[in-house]
Amino acid sequence: METAAVARIATEKRIPFIAFRGVSDGRGDPLMLPPIPYLQFVVYHQLAADNAATATLALLAAW
Repeated sequence: METAAVARIATEKRIPFIAFRGVSDGRGDPLMLPPIPYLQFVVYHQLAADNAATATLALLAAW
């Protein structure tokens, strides 16, 4: 939702805009983490953020 709001304003102001979103929840647990409360959230949240940052930096480097 936050990305959509920024995209709308950027479009209205005719400012180029691209967004990379990190998805941190999904089916299963591919890393087979131990059943510690909130561990999956913390690990996958950080992994999603790292992946989004890597994609953003790669795009900027290629631009």
